[in-house]
Amino acid sequence: MLNFNEELEKFQPCADLEDAEENIYGEELKEIKKNKTELYKANQIIKKYNQALNYAKQGNDDLAMLQLKNVVSAIPNFEDAYLLMALLSIKAEDYESAKESLDSILAINPENESAKEYIKEFQIEADTAEAAEENTESMEKMKKASKPQKIKNPFKSESIQSAASEKSPMFYMVTGLIIGIIVSTALIYPTVKASFTHKNSSQVEDYKEQILAKDTQLKANEKKIKDAEEAQEKAEKELEEYIGTSKKDGIYDLLLTALQQYADKNYTESADALLDIDSKKLTTKNMKNIYKNLTQKVYPNAKKGLYNKGLNMYYTKDYKSAISYFQKVIEIDESDVSAYYYLARTYEDNGDKEKAVKAYNNVIKKFPRTRSARNSESRMNALQQKKSKNL
Repeated sequence: MLNFNEELEKFQPCADLEDAEENIYGEELKEIKKNKTELYKANQIIKKYNQALNYAKQGNDDLAMLQLKNVVSAIPNFEDAYLLMALLSIKAEDYESAKESLDSILAINPENESAKEYIKEFQIEADTAEAAEENTESMEKMKKASKPQKIKNPFKSESIQSAASEKSPMFYMVTGLIIGIIVSTALIYPTVKASFTHKNSSQVEDYKEQILAKDTQLKANEKKIKDAEEAQEKAEKELEEYIGTSKKDGIYDLLLTALQQYADKNYTESADALLDIDSKKLTTKNMKNIYKNLTQKVYPNAKKGLYNKGLNMYYTKDYKSAISYFQKVIEIDESDVSAYYYLARTYEDNGDKEKAVKAYNNVIKKFPRTRSARNSESRMNALQQKKSKNL
């Protein structure tokens, strides 16, 4: 006989994917290890497996099964997850689900000894249940066979008519007894009915309370699962920001690039990397200090190089790149009038009149009584006149 608690103790939590490696087969594991993001996700799934195991040991089998289904969906070759699903199904006498889980294990690894033992066990359990069911059916048939045959009513009209002439005191006594029973039944029935109605009503209320309690617990568990998924999603996004993706460098890589370019005296490239970093997302004190020191050293040397790159892009009509470089110059030094002016010129030549007018207005407001301001006012008026004519 399978001892559920002893079998459950054989399952141990896994620290990470590497710890669970011996239970995962196929090429999928190699592919996961090649990708940092996928490796992180896989480690999160291992945590779900640990949580499922914890639920099972606490007796929350439904929650354990729910988590395990998520685990095998994400890592289809995870043997221990299938094995734990099979054990919980055997405990619940759901032999069909147990067989599905065990078949999945043996399809992955035909030599899994635990799976073979479980198959033998649940086959014994299933045979025992079938035998018990057959025995119950046999008992029911015997009960039906042993029931006494109905006896014809001796008080049918024919009997009464034939014996009418021979009525005796016994006849009247029996008749009175029958009438008494009928009257008693008529008087007692309403009381009995009311008693049963009250009892049934109480049971219904009890069931309602139990259902409400289960529903409340289910909603609480659903909220926990939702919160866990949201926390996981947030962690994954933060991880992507730090380590980056195939299309974009992360904060950590950008900071390393800035350091390397500064060491090579490529100040423009170093500034490019620093300007792509959101300083609010730097979490450690060390990283914040490195970022601050680099900006103080790099930005003064890089401003001219970024501005010249912007002009080159402008003259070669690569307006998108030119706009990016002029904006970086302004981010480094908000007092650079030339960067503001050529940003407005770039918007204008790129055909974006609304942004051009706004940029010319910035030059006029920030740098009044300068040649750039006078030129900006002239070009802005010309743009507005063209717009009025078109209307």
